[in-house]
Amino acid sequence: MPMPRPSFVDAVAADRRYRPLQSGTGLRLMHCQCRAARGERAVDEEHQQFSITLVDRGRFTYRTRTGAAELGPGWLMLGNAGDGYACSHEDSDGAGDDCTVLSMSASMLDGTLSALGAARQTGAGKASERFTHACLPPLPRVACLFRGLDDGGEEGFALEEATLAIVALVRRALGDGEAPEPLPRQDERARAAAFCIETRSAEALTLDEVAQTAGLSSFHLLRVFRQAIGVTPHQYLLRQRLMHALHLLRDTRRPVTDVAYDSGWADLSNFNRAFRREFGCSPRALRTSARRRSSDTVLDAGANPDSDADVGLRPDLTPTTGPALRDAAGTPAATSLSRRGTRS
Repeated sequence: MPMPRPSFVDAVAADRRYRPLQSGTGLRLMHCQCRAARGERAVDEEHQQFSITLVDRGRFTYRTRTGAAELGPGWLMLGNAGDGYACSHEDSDGAGDDCTVLSMSASMLDGTLSALGAARQTGAGKASERFTHACLPPLPRVACLFRGLDDGGEEGFALEEATLAIVALVRRALGDGEAPEPLPRQDERARAAAFCIETRSAEALTLDEVAQTAGLSSFHLLRVFRQAIGVTPHQYLLRQRLMHALHLLRDTRRPVTDVAYDSGWADLSNFNRAFRREFGCSPRALRTSARRRSSDTVLDAGANPDSDADVGLRPDLTPTTGPALRDAAGTPAATSLSRRGTRS
């Protein structure tokens, strides 16, 4: 969930607990545990800084000026400094939720965007660009970067390097049109299909089964799902499986073959190809790097995507035109990250 106000008044009202993980100049990384019960009244709050928040556990509905959507594990919540927001728990399991929050000052966001060739100063202390959408569906690379920071301690410059990579990946996804449509256009049937995929991603799931859950034909689901969720059902399924595989690789010692099968892949070679395409390295190399907890792998590793020497999480930082963020006055950003096409 987003960062608390300095007075912590809203944090108390919303029954949240924050645990600092790392901090730097204009940067804070915190773990947030929300204890809100199912159906508990939402609290009106305000983002004090720009933030990118990874949902680790639980479900809640996030509403802000840029839109609204139901978020679950792996989703990214985007916050603009000064924007009001509210989180409600109509469809939660009653056990609250856990999130990892990366907050950035306006000057830090400007500096990060400038490094990506995208920022334009519009005034002292004022960020030149803002997130144009409220959230993004799961991005396994971003989740991996968050997890690396969670595990790696405060040594070196890992926080700054990971922030640059995370902002780049989020910006690219926004530019590629992966943000879902705002509620109420976020179709309830598509949300039901997404929940089916999330809870059954390790099974040999068919599109017909997902469509039946949503009460749609298979081809109608394809159209509705992409508009409402931001990615196709196939992409969503693969990302859920990759997120599960990432968890097993980092938190268990299960053999890679077992990780593949337990995550839903029926063929090991397909798993290895999908994993390398997403992370730029083999599953074994990512596990080895995670155990080393080496801060210099966040951006510099994986320059050669065919090498298993280290984790290939370096994003393409080449600037080009795109609508990922807008300036404070609503003007489209002059530049964005280059697009690679929709990834699975």
